[in-house]
Amino acid sequence: MPNLTRQDKYMENIIQIVPVNEEMALLANAVRILNNYKALGFVKREGFVELIMDADHSYHTREGMKKLDNFWAGRVKDADLNKDLEKIYDGLKTS
Repeated sequence: MPNLTRQDKYMENIIQIVPVNEEMALLANAVRILNNYKALGFVKREGFVELIMDADHSYHTREGMKKLDNFWAGRVKDADLNKDLEKIYDGLKTS
């Protein structure tokens, strides 16, 4: 059996999605964003939600927290939320 490098192992797990509509495109993008946060070490919902609420106070509400909880569970298809989360993620990458 060939010796696989870490990169080879990740390459085996690449998933390509061709969304059939805007709703599926938003959901696929949300999954990609969530995966990026998990790759940074956010493995629990609580830490993720706390980080986002601290970084963007507009989510520091009951509704905002619920939206973030649902995002973590893969139940949110919201272009504005995706944009906000990508902006925060980009800031984390550069810091």
